[in-house]
Amino acid sequence: MELVVTSFSVELSQNKYLSTSDKYAHAVFVVRAEGGPAEPVAAAEVLLVDCSSSMDWPPTKIANARRAAAAAIDLLRDGTLFAIVAGTEQATMRYPVTEELCAANPETRARAKAVAANLTASGETAMSTWLALADRLLARHPNAIRHALLLTDGVNHGESPAVLHRVVDECRGHFTCDARGIGDDWDPEELRRIASVLHGTADAVVEDDELAADFGRIIQSAMGKSVREVRLRIVTPPFARVEFVRQVVPTQVQLAGHDPAGGGVEVSTGSWGPETREFLICLRLDDLTGRPQGQDLQFGRVELVTEDDVGALPDPLPILGHITTDVSLSTRIDDKVQWHTLQAKLSEKLGEGWAYYREGDLDAAARAWGEAARIATKLGDEKVLRRLRRLVDIEDATRGVVRPKDSGRRRDGFSLILSSHSELSGTPREQPVHQDGEPIQCPECETLSPPGSKVCMAHGHPLGPAPGGAS
Repeated sequence: MELVVTSFSVELSQNKYLSTSDKYAHAVFVVRAEGGPAEPVAAAEVLLVDCSSSMDWPPTKIANARRAAAAAIDLLRDGTLFAIVAGTEQATMRYPVTEELCAANPETRARAKAVAANLTASGETAMSTWLALADRLLARHPNAIRHALLLTDGVNHGESPAVLHRVVDECRGHFTCDARGIGDDWDPEELRRIASVLHGTADAVVEDDELAADFGRIIQSAMGKSVREVRLRIVTPPFARVEFVRQVVPTQVQLAGHDPAGGGVEVSTGSWGPETREFLICLRLDDLTGRPQGQDLQFGRVELVTEDDVGALPDPLPILGHITTDVSLSTRIDDKVQWHTLQAKLSEKLGEGWAYYREGDLDAAARAWGEAARIATKLGDEKVLRRLRRLVDIEDATRGVVRPKDSGRRRDGFSLILSSHSELSGTPREQPVHQDGEPIQCPECETLSPPGSKVCMAHGHPLGPAPGGAS
């Protein structure tokens, strides 16, 4: 029996205390979807398999793509609407041969697996055509949980980046897409953007023979979704506006919003099953000097919106602000907010280290990756540390001392920088991650950041040594 979402619960985590000089307020919105037994909901799945000529070398790529497609088909539950699309400089229906989806049953699964076993490689790569075809196929089934799984091994040579970006934006909100790169010659930024806009995951296939198992996990997750779309609606007063909303658990996704009737911002979070997600909300504030002090003010409210039948949704939660002259209160960062701020810094350092590594500047790579190792250790992020060890020897993680290895595969670098766009391994610790000491004032914007901060919490400006000589 499948588990479907039967109810939602929410909580908000923040430090409400602000000084009159603060320009931003941060909060973490936690959403839990509880599940129970029920009949499975309608699902639609499109497998987008790269069949360009580069998939033929080494031959393990196309061979494992065939096996992975078969593994995915095996896990489609009866009644799931599905198709296999071969991606080259154009998108070609492979099963069924007409531009439509067919229902999964023992007979159609067997036929589709036979087709998958005979996929061949030729041509170039134009991923916009693959996504556009998936969009057309899935658009005919608006009441289903719609999902696409995209595999590529190459850079999008067959079209300009602008074309791909346009089509990805056109698909926004229509279906979820998980993207995987195999081999060493694809562009992680392309997959990162596809997954971010389409609320999926992006990752590298480190070993070709791991692809089938990865496809299996993705399809099992897709089959577990039961709510087509959940949106966050954030309403703010005139003196506050939404700066950004970012999903931070289980994957990092920058969410784009629109203005609903009545003002504020509404962002889609895609389809849901029984699961927990966390969202970092940043509000930009006008001058607080004239606002009442010593009392709670409502800077906004956040709520869930969905058209699916999941019972009563939780009441909206207020985002509060309390203006105070007590510096010890206004510079204290909520533990969840601090945890996710450090996660963002970790992602930045991983990407910075890979850029230096590819340029051959191993000293600079060691500094960036050393800082990444220090942050990952502090956060307890074992997945990042495991991926980082493919490229460096970690000599002292707590002090951030690492030694880059002489040679590293591109796919290992891709896996590292996409780690925040695959499923996050760590979860916020119960204990605080902030440091004791005096707050640090930014020399550029004069914002006070917590003790031990390296960069300004508001704008990312570099901070000087902390009081007392700490760095």
